[in-house]
Amino acid sequence: MLTPTEIYDNVESLVARALEGGDFGLALMEAVGAPRATITRLREEAATGTFTWTRMLRFETVEKGSTGLTLDRMRIEAEGRPKSKRPRILVAYDGDAIAVRDTKIGDEQRVGLDALAYEADILFPLGGHERHVPDPERLADVRATKHLSRLFDAVRDANPDWKTPADRHALNVFMARLLFCLFSDDVGIFEKDAFETALQRSTRSDGSDLKGFLEGAFAHMDTDPRNGTGPARGWSKLPYVNGSLFAEESSVPALDARCRRHLLDCARLDWREINPDIFGSMLQGVVDTALRGELGMHYTSPSNIMKVLRPLILDELQEELREARDSKEKLRSFVERLGNVRVFDPACGSGNFLIIAYKALREMEMEAFKHLGELPHDVVALDNFYGLEIDDFACQTARLGLWIAQYQMDELFRKELGRNRPFLPLSQAGRISRGNAAVADWLTICPPDVRCETIVVGNPPFKGSKHQSKAQRDDMRTVFSDRIPNSGELDYVSIWFLKGADYSKATGAPMALVSTNSIVQGASVSTLWPHILDGLEIRFAHRSFKWSNLAAKNAGVICVIVGLGVRRPGSKSLYDGETVRKVDLIGPYLAPNVMTIVSKRSRPISSDFSQMVFGNMPNNGEALILNRRERDDLISAVPAVSGFLRRLYGSQELMKGIERWCLWIRPGEVAQASKIPLLEERFARVRDKRLESTDAAARKMAERPWAFREQNEATSHSIMVPGAASEDRIWLPVDVKPASDITSNLAFAIYDGALWQASVLSSRMHRLWLETVGGRLKEDPRYSNTLVWNTFPMPSLTDHRKAELEEHWWEIDRARKEAGFGRTLGDLYAPKTMPPDLRRAHEELDETIERVFGARRYRSDADRIEHLLQLYEAAVKEKGKR
Repeated sequence: MLTPTEIYDNVESLVARALEGGDFGLALMEAVGAPRATITRLREEAATGTFTWTRMLRFETVEKGSTGLTLDRMRIEAEGRPKSKRPRILVAYDGDAIAVRDTKIGDEQRVGLDALAYEADILFPLGGHERHVPDPERLADVRATKHLSRLFDAVRDANPDWKTPADRHALNVFMARLLFCLFSDDVGIFEKDAFETALQRSTRSDGSDLKGFLEGAFAHMDTDPRNGTGPARGWSKLPYVNGSLFAEESSVPALDARCRRHLLDCARLDWREINPDIFGSMLQGVVDTALRGELGMHYTSPSNIMKVLRPLILDELQEELREARDSKEKLRSFVERLGNVRVFDPACGSGNFLIIAYKALREMEMEAFKHLGELPHDVVALDNFYGLEIDDFACQTARLGLWIAQYQMDELFRKELGRNRPFLPLSQAGRISRGNAAVADWLTICPPDVRCETIVVGNPPFKGSKHQSKAQRDDMRTVFSDRIPNSGELDYVSIWFLKGADYSKATGAPMALVSTNSIVQGASVSTLWPHILDGLEIRFAHRSFKWSNLAAKNAGVICVIVGLGVRRPGSKSLYDGETVRKVDLIGPYLAPNVMTIVSKRSRPISSDFSQMVFGNMPNNGEALILNRRERDDLISAVPAVSGFLRRLYGSQELMKGIERWCLWIRPGEVAQASKIPLLEERFARVRDKRLESTDAAARKMAERPWAFREQNEATSHSIMVPGAASEDRIWLPVDVKPASDITSNLAFAIYDGALWQASVLSSRMHRLWLETVGGRLKEDPRYSNTLVWNTFPMPSLTDHRKAELEEHWWEIDRARKEAGFGRTLGDLYAPKTMPPDLRRAHEELDETIERVFGARRYRSDADRIEHLLQLYEAAVKEKGKR
């Protein structure tokens, strides 16, 4: 399947070749990644100019100028068929233009060929990608982004040599200046359509003088009228802007007729309909073609930003404002406090957190002046909003967004309070610094000021330890090497938590950051949190929730929000979905009233548990592993090898039913096995591979080329546990396998363990423990025998309870078998399609397990985790006494 970016690129290339002749319809299918066999099958039909790809595409070649009428006819014909038989995409093509309709969504595009590449997302369903359809109120945002994208591409094509960082910076500045002018032209900052009119009347249609015109216009808007102005070529109605937007000496790129046409298209839009809060995401989509089908991917929704800002400071300010309403003295004191609030975002991106915080503070400022009944004066200033961002383009858009936010709030003040402060010339748009937050000195970026009340907020990059770039790994070493030597498994976001904690301790400023929930799970807790909580406390937290923004796919990560500050008396707020709980303290697992940190153990903390071990690692012994075909071929050639072949299980084999086998030779069988040439050949491959290793232990194993690194096996059965399990599973799918089956290093096993332990592993309580203290592989929980099984605080069990739990296991096993032949564990445990009997068997097991844990009634999973951590804490203390 092609990626959306590849489809965009292919369609752009297709358009460039369109005039060369050939079959456009089949070429279009090829561009979106249609199956080669389908294209071949349709070739003869397509030669007529009209063809149908069943349930996917209806394509018609028509006379010039008739694409629209043809598409209307095709739509009516499609609507007359059952939905299951309608083509998803209808296309009418006349050689110069194309009309396309998505029959499922109802969206249409009717464009010339030169614009098809910008609208290529309407063809995504043909390539297996569902499209995001924006809400009606966001259609203007999407339309504006597409027009800006066309302009950007035209400018880029007119400047093929602009490839240096300085060139890219100049292009970023250029686009930000244009966006400001486009917006100002419609909302009232400029005289209505002053910029558009000047463009239309004062530049040639071939674009030959557009570069000079814009250079002059930008210089004019940076010149204070008191210093005198030179002759104006049509831009005399454009005002003095200042505010550094036009002050930087930055080259204007070469421009041509295509650039002029697309710039005028942008100017004709009504920018009053466009949401300025999304400017950062909009411009990111303009310069990154991979994001053009995902407008809003990097735009954090206001509701999520408020989850950070409200408990950190806004709720407290709102309460103070309520209490001050009837006292002018208190209101003046409150207004003074507002003017001293500083917001610092050390990963500010396009400035969304700063913009939302600025607007919220201005709204409270306006309400305070309403109650005072006095003419308002400047209180909340952009100077108090600090940002640090590594991306140059994001810095430009953050400044632009803050200016627009200031204009919006000034307009609101004018309507509500009659205050009419001139917006131009601009003041400084916050204090946005460009730099790498990982190595920058935050105390220099936002210096301590005893007169101010500073808060630190943000949504830093999440990159997991396995997905960091070289530069990010270098950042991790720079920050952690001297302080946390075993930081290799920490996520990149850990940098912001550690440096933020340092900043808070140095300044007293509270902070609240968004992170993937891995920051409060698994090894991250024991590695990182003792350093963070040394002198600080968690004042509030939002437990795991699905991150939502304005993207089509909604980002797809599970996040937490953690608010930290210096220790102070009073209750803390723990948010779990829509509920909030007041607690005495919040621990690093975001559990109430428990500060304990779970550490790896070499033996189970529960005296009833058997030892769970890591599976058998091949260690360059891949030649010892066979698929089903290789196994059958080997037995066919040498039937005697069947005694050396064993079924092999790792996570994928357990969950997906993948059939894999291994050569399993005990020490006493080596001589016999080595006499078989096909086996000796495999042993030789293993020996050579191990000898090539740089690891001394692996080279030593070359002396045993017939064996895995470990040779653990059962005498009666093995309880097998997958090393990684999907994040959406309610229960952990474990299985019991016969002694003949071997566990690989991608799973864990309890050899010959009592079967009631399989029930414990299959319970919801154990799954919650895994999600809390275990690690993560991407978004999926990663099992660990030392960190999950050995630490699980199972109460002591009577023989009666053990027998009861074993019966539950057999009920689960029965329900699986009765669910139908051929269904894998992965199929059985998919939440939406889980068989009712299997679900019921697990629910009955959970009732028994919760009775084992005591009479306490759990109100939520958070309550269960709190109890488990309390039991763990007590068990550790009890072990320490012995």
